[in-house]
This record gives sequence, C-alpha cells and structure tokens, in this order.
Amino acid sequence: MTFEERKKRALKRLAERGADADIVEILERINRLENFFTTSSCSGRIVLLKIPHAGSKREAEFIAKWHRPVSAAEVLLALKSMQGRNAGCSAASGEREEIWLIEQPPIIHVACRDLRSAEEMLKVAYASGFKYSNLKSLKHFVVEILSTERMDVPLCECGRMLCTAEYIEFVVSRANFLLNRAKRKLKRLLENLSYIE
Repeated sequence: MTFEERKKRALKRLAERGADADIVEILERINRLENFFTTSSCSGRIVLLKIPHAGSKREAEFIAKWHRPVSAAEVLLALKSMQGRNAGCSAASGEREEIWLIEQPPIIHVACRDLRSAEEMLKVAYASGFKYSNLKSLKHFVVEILSTERMDVPLCECGRMLCTAEYIEFVVSRANFLLNRAKRKLKRLLENLSYIE
C-alpha cells in the first residue's frame, strides 16, 4: 500500500471517529502537509484505572476519564461508585485488584513519507517541548510525539482506600498541574508546525 493510500485510509478513519477538541487544529495542520498524516492521538488526560492484578493491562477497566483538569470531588465520586463491587482480591492466587489515578500527556502518532520527513517532525516535536518523542517504526516511519509529564498513583487496593481525602486533593492538584503544563506544549507544537512545508 502506498503512502497516499495509507493517508487516505487514516483520514477517513479520523473523520469517522473524531478527535479531542483541543488537538483537532494540530491534527488538521499535520494532515494538510504532503509528507505526513496522523494515525492516532490523545490531547492528554487524567484517568482512574482498575487493574485486576499486576501485569494485566489488557484486562484493565477505565472507571473514569477526563481530557481536562478534574476536581478531587469528581475523583472521590468516581471511586465511591466502585464501592460495593466485587473487590477482586484472591488470597489463594495472590492477585490484588488496584485502582490507580494516572495523568497522561498528549500523544500523537504521525506517519512520515520517509526518514528525512521523520527527522523533520522529530525536530519540531523536540523544539515544542515533547522530549520523549521518538521514531516508533522504521517500516512506515511513524513518529510518536510525546512529552515527559506523567503520573501514576495507586489509590485503592481490594476495594480499600490507601490514602486520605486530603492526599487525593494533593494528588489531583499535581495531576492537573502536569496536564495543564503538557497541554500548553500543544500551542507551541501548533506554532512550530508552520515551519514544515
């Protein structure tokens, strides 16, 4: 399949699924460029994730997801909605269900026509503050635009809170700080994309 065919397919999929509102303009700008197209993206988010047991990412379940700053009250309400459900802890197997609060920075996967184009996109990503950006695939020259802001904090185990409401206030404030800082980089990325022809 040619680059143009893959781009056409990706743009059709994007039109059908849509994207986070605060990243749409960036995706549109990248997708207008001749040598690039986006394959997936997220504008950054804060999530509550239930993990049945360590190492079971595929079986993890989203309890709540926000693509914006969140209040501690919202997090506590989402956690409260989990009370009374099966705690999922088995003494025999040693498995212990956990709930984590995770802040994830924006991420954009960009397919590039060739290695030179990939290098150009990486330069723009680094200049915009996305220091964890890298080349994910040499076969299709896919660049992953990714920043450093990330936080993973366990809050519950086997249906039992591991921390106080005061600590959740602190954790949520830090998650919001990191999310806001990462989202500010999206503005720089949008400006710096103008240097690519």
